[in-house]
Amino acid sequence: MATANGMPTPMVSSSKLSKFGSATVSDPTHPTQYKSIVGALQYATLTRPELSYFVNKDQWADALTKPLTAVKFLPLRNKLRVVNKRQLLEAPSRATEKPGRVAIPVSVDSTQEEALSVLKKLKIIEDDVEANELCTRREFARWLVKLNSSLERDPKHRIAPIVSLSGSIVTAFDDINVDDPDFQSIQVLAEAGMVHSKLSWKNSSNGCGSDWKEDIHFFPDRFISRQDLMEWRTQVEYGFFSGIIDQISIEKAGYMDVKEITSAGVYLDMLAGDSSILRKVFGQSKRFQPSKPSTNAQAAVALTSGRMNEVISAEMSRLEAEGSARQDVAKEIRSELLSRGDIQKFWDAKLSEEKNHGSGIERLYLEAVNNLVEEKFNQEKINAEFLKEQAEMDCQKQMMLSLKKEVDEISDKLALERVIYVVEKKTVQKLLRDLELKHEEILDTKSTLEAEKEALQMLRTWVEDEARRSQARAAVLSEVGRRWKWDDQA
Repeated sequence: MATANGMPTPMVSSSKLSKFGSATVSDPTHPTQYKSIVGALQYATLTRPELSYFVNKDQWADALTKPLTAVKFLPLRNKLRVVNKRQLLEAPSRATEKPGRVAIPVSVDSTQEEALSVLKKLKIIEDDVEANELCTRREFARWLVKLNSSLERDPKHRIAPIVSLSGSIVTAFDDINVDDPDFQSIQVLAEAGMVHSKLSWKNSSNGCGSDWKEDIHFFPDRFISRQDLMEWRTQVEYGFFSGIIDQISIEKAGYMDVKEITSAGVYLDMLAGDSSILRKVFGQSKRFQPSKPSTNAQAAVALTSGRMNEVISAEMSRLEAEGSARQDVAKEIRSELLSRGDIQKFWDAKLSEEKNHGSGIERLYLEAVNNLVEEKFNQEKINAEFLKEQAEMDCQKQMMLSLKKEVDEISDKLALERVIYVVEKKTVQKLLRDLELKHEEILDTKSTLEAEKEALQMLRTWVEDEARRSQARAAVLSEVGRRWKWDDQA
């Protein structure tokens, strides 16, 4: 399914799963595989809360009962394809783009304000951080490592120091490189094993880390969920032991959604009851909502609760004592200087120096005023010349406009004449073609007439020849007739 094409939606919204209506699955490994995939989808909602709705839409409990039918695999496959598409489309952008800060309409109590103020005084949290803004994973990692490295004195509870990074040969996350401003803090959490990373696979006993090909992202600019916030904090606060989850029930935990919590650190903190970090941060709520993002104020309370409360109190007391000591020393020095009269002499000398400085500044002011007056006169002169040049340019512009108008009129006239010329030219060409056609017709007629004339001449010659022959015949006949007549008379 890793290479399958993504889908925008898991299935038709009106579709329902059923135990009936299709053939059962004969392969005994398919039910186990089906349940494993469903569990993986449920686990994915912890880090991808936006997938919770469509993953939990269907009633998986009914679908997991026997007999397992083939039709149940279709919506499951579609859900995996939806997760695959959203991972491809959203993961790169979320890993590289920081979302804008989100101010949520929540009230910040005095405890949260005090915790945030204390951490700002200790330079753990930046001064521009607002209490009602959501906290990112990057910010909480930076604050947690900075607070621990600055104030924690117990080696048992210290996170791996920054010097451990000198031996790092691989980055813990694919979306956090050495150029990232919070690389050290995030890498330290991975080195200490507090967050799941490529180092966790590399250091695992099964040795599969060297063959691990899948990208692992920290998503630094996502908002940190309540569960992650408590898990990171409690790993610094407590030591872990096996079987802790089995000792927690809904009654002991006090949360209706305790089954959605997967962090052992959160369960361990629940054992402290009302004095737990969980209750101090989120109050007496009946629902923990592990996937819900946390605010900066809640992150500040989590950082200042537990063991760190005593450490921070001691540090603030030390700072206040140092401040008081400095104030006492300043008072003693001031009293001694007053008794010796050095302060009055100092302030008299300071006053004389300031007067001399003021006189120098006044002279400079007068010089600057004179320079400004002279500069003003020069500027007025320059402006007058500029206005003169501008008037000349306006006059030239008017002349150019009139010339342009004349040129346009001439151009229009030439264009009109050209049109007339083209029309006349076409007329002349047409007449020329007509004359050529008539000339050809005349030539044809002339040729015809010459041929007829020649024929007439030939006919005339023939007629003349025939006439001469007729005359000759007539003469012969008359001679013959005359002879016959004589013969008859004789």
